[in-house]
Amino acid sequence: MQGNSHDSDAVAEYDPETGTYTVNYHETSDIELSVTVVHAVLEATGKEPTDVNLNDVVQPDALNRLFSHKHDDTARSGGTLTFEFAGCLVTVEGDGEIRVDPNP
Repeated sequence: MQGNSHDSDAVAEYDPETGTYTVNYHETSDIELSVTVVHAVLEATGKEPTDVNLNDVVQPDALNRLFSHKHDDTARSGGTLTFEFAGCLVTVEGDGEIRVDPNP
């Protein structure tokens, strides 16, 4: 990990075999998904928050809603969204896993 400290409970785990960073969003569910994605990318790249803008690639509120619980408060199952952000390939899975590949 790059070692930058940002205000988030998300701790990305680095997998040297794949070269990716992974965060389980459900472990940080008190923070919005979009914020967790940004912090995971910051951790993977060593960039500062002022260096990135999620709005350039995906609307944060839409991302949050896409993977939020259903109206009956049950978790959504399935679904994957992959996009490029801050030079990384980011994949968000319906099960809560966020993968960041800083070298796509």
